[in-house]
Amino acid sequence: MKIAVFFNLPSGGAKRVLYGQIKRLSKKHFVDIYTLSGANHEFCDLRKLVKNYYIEKISAESFIDYIHYVYIKLPKLEEKIAQKIDKKKYDAVLVHPDFYTQAPYILRYLKTPSLYYCHEVRREFYENIPRISKFFTYYATLPLRYPIKFIDRYNIKKANKILVNSQFSQKLVKKYYGLESEVNYPAIDNQKFKKILIKKENFILSVGGFNLLKGHDFIIKSLALIPEKIRPKYVIVGNGGEDKKYLLELAQNKKVKLELHENVSDSELVSWYNRTKLFVYAARNEPFGLAPLEALSYHLPIIAVEEGGVTEILKGIKLAQLVGRNEIEMSNKIIQMLKTNFTPEDFEKTNQILHKRLNWEKSVHELDNHLQSLCQK
Repeated sequence: MKIAVFFNLPSGGAKRVLYGQIKRLSKKHFVDIYTLSGANHEFCDLRKLVKNYYIEKISAESFIDYIHYVYIKLPKLEEKIAQKIDKKKYDAVLVHPDFYTQAPYILRYLKTPSLYYCHEVRREFYENIPRISKFFTYYATLPLRYPIKFIDRYNIKKANKILVNSQFSQKLVKKYYGLESEVNYPAIDNQKFKKILIKKENFILSVGGFNLLKGHDFIIKSLALIPEKIRPKYVIVGNGGEDKKYLLELAQNKKVKLELHENVSDSELVSWYNRTKLFVYAARNEPFGLAPLEALSYHLPIIAVEEGGVTEILKGIKLAQLVGRNEIEMSNKIIQMLKTNFTPEDFEKTNQILHKRLNWEKSVHELDNHLQSLCQK
């Protein structure tokens, strides 16, 4: 097949998933990529995988620029990209989100059959998201951003097919958009995330942006309930976030030792995974969650809050314990898991379950079939 791909993503899990898909699709099909200059191109760099990588320049330096850009310039720009794609007679277009609008404008202009990979709904319009930092700024500017809710809903309805990353996401797409979708679980690149023999240190690890959606504040409050003599240090690795200052102040007030490490390389991330004793995950209603998968690939025990798509991944795995969003329950489970000695059989069983549930070969085979089905219509 001749496939065009469109995305406008920052660094993070969605870009990593896209990389995993293109890495495998490009070995079997001809793939061209279309994107915008505002995307993060260095993280999981797709330019290494394809011959043609087209970047359209954008500029939105202030909030006023942003409003003008999103509502006036962006639709015209993505219409222009759609026309270029249609002219080149691709068999199908794989579309990932645009962080400005979620479902991109390009979906409404494409005549070529399109498949939209929906990582999540535009959560700010459907959830009560906790906010401390920039609270007043957020709500003061909300009326100017609110039309994006309807732009996203209109755009996604123009996709010929919608894939989602979990049953949890599938239910939300049905609930909020009234649309049918099919689940296509992503996976992780086991070659990148490999266990190495290294001395374990007395800290617990979370991976994710420094914001309240990731639930780091909940972990800090839970750790504060553990006696200081046995309380581990808490390390968070992420790509920045608006609540960085609040998390540091909260940890100081609760007398919890906290380290934040920002924009680390993959090799540094591998080191953190290999040195920690325990991985904790408290994201609020995360649609999928790649970080727990990465942690399990290092034979790390995991404690996760039982919310969102992560429950589909971790159920039935001995190394992974699911808890409610209760600080006492979480603190007790941390103490228990740090004392537990898991066997090689536990690790092997985990690998078998994960490979059966989630692997890139299966995931991209399904994606390939969905793209092929668009060509046959």
